[in-house]
Amino acid sequence: MSLNSSFIPSSSDVERYQRLRRLARDLNHRILKTIPRMALYEVGEAVGILHRGVLVFNSEDETHIQMDCCLFDWMQNGKNLVEKYAQNHPQAPGTEEDELLRAYLQAQYRILIPQSAVQGAGACCVDLLSAEELFIMDIGLSYNPLDVAYATRTIPLGQFWMTGGAALPTGRTTIEDAIDRLKKQRLLVDGKLTDPHKAALILVRRLLEGGASQHVAYGDMEDHRKPRFCRNPGGAAARSQSVSAYTPGRNSPCPCGSGKRYKRCCGAKA
Repeated sequence: MSLNSSFIPSSSDVERYQRLRRLARDLNHRILKTIPRMALYEVGEAVGILHRGVLVFNSEDETHIQMDCCLFDWMQNGKNLVEKYAQNHPQAPGTEEDELLRAYLQAQYRILIPQSAVQGAGACCVDLLSAEELFIMDIGLSYNPLDVAYATRTIPLGQFWMTGGAALPTGRTTIEDAIDRLKKQRLLVDGKLTDPHKAALILVRRLLEGGASQHVAYGDMEDHRKPRFCRNPGGAAARSQSVSAYTPGRNSPCPCGSGKRYKRCCGAKA
């Protein structure tokens, strides 16, 4: 879906987005429980966070990126985990749960360049890879500077899209190198991705190699923790966290973001 930049979201659009965003958290948690251990390690190797058999994260955002790639880009028998979940857990037709799950099946990984913002709603963006225009409904994004491009999963919701996973800010050199890698492997031809899942993993790997996950700071807006992308990655506002391995303690918060303890969440199936 492409969208003309003249689209201005209404208050009902924002309310609908907020409802679907809440539903998305629950849907993510349910699909995350289907991730097999093999997927964690194969995706970890693909994006460069598997070191000597251990998944190592340099920031909390990298755990969200890892899980997002497992859901959408780990393929088995021609299907990803979202497609398998939709097949095995159909939602009632006509419900917002069904609408959201169907939207997940059309998710795309993009490099977005914001063009204009509607504060309190989101921003009109151009996809650098396809040149499509689309409105991204994301309240945090609406307050970010327009001169910061970023890569993220996008999920279509009618006249607008919402983001999935964690957004990674990008720099010109990193973008050019990532696109060059895709072209050399014939994964990007005439603005189209020939294998979107493999391409997404390559993009994520290159961005992580460039330290993109370390260039995100957070601020509180309307009692919500929202990502703020730093123009100066080395500045004091950039968040710094120590490296942590994937496997948490039994009583540690689960890295999938559910808010539950690991032993009550993903650890229950280990």
